[in-house]
Amino acid sequence: MHTLGVIPFESSNPSAVTKKAVEIGLSANPNAPVYSPPLIGGHAGTDALADILACGMYRHEHVSMLIDIGTNGEVVVGNRDRMMTASCAAGGAYEGATTECGVGAIEGAIKNIWISDGSVGYETIGGKPPLGICGSGLIDLLAELLRHGIMSRKAKIGEPFHVTDSIRLTQQDIYQLITAKAGLRIDQDLLIQYYGTTLEEIEDIYLAGGFGNFINPENAVAIGLLPAAADKVVRIGNGALAGARQMLLSIGMRDTA
Repeated sequence: MHTLGVIPFESSNPSAVTKKAVEIGLSANPNAPVYSPPLIGGHAGTDALADILACGMYRHEHVSMLIDIGTNGEVVVGNRDRMMTASCAAGGAYEGATTECGVGAIEGAIKNIWISDGSVGYETIGGKPPLGICGSGLIDLLAELLRHGIMSRKAKIGEPFHVTDSIRLTQQDIYQLITAKAGLRIDQDLLIQYYGTTLEEIEDIYLAGGFGNFINPENAVAIGLLPAAADKVVRIGNGALAGARQMLLSIGMRDTA
């Protein structure tokens, strides 16, 4: 792990690894095989690789973009001939790690938020009582605050904004969210430039992450998290888990990876 913390930020072993459970201390059948896919490079790890498998962009002739919003934000641009990847330290802001009332995409998480006639409405995952706000809800809330003039274009609000009596968004939360957003957006713009393509030429924008299925693409565009192409967004949810499942069930998919 220490090699990832210093220049040139490379893993000591970027290749796929297969071990027995007993060799790595897992509480399982001692002879059970444990497979770890190859790393892409630097801080772009096997979660991004699994996302690529899950969305199928590696098979496409046309160019696609993949965006995984997590503790590390990862962006991929490419097709079956060539891909480029970039990562940034999103800091878990959209996973609830660095916001006061943020939570992961669990039951009771507020997944969608809207403001109408001065009142706040919301939906929670599973229809449970609200526990906090997950990433998709945070994106909605930022967009709605901006849309209704409660937050300025410089991301300033006065007092903390309450969604419920106990769940609120603070100015510090907003700083965390826009910092993470900036890193993800810079990755997108740089990859489009260095790949040698344009937003118009990109046919699909795959959106992955634990809360990916709940994201409102129009609101993500409104806050600048995504480029102005909401109609191209395909939500794939937890692509890392879906891709891992494919590799678990298919030796052929491991070979593809």
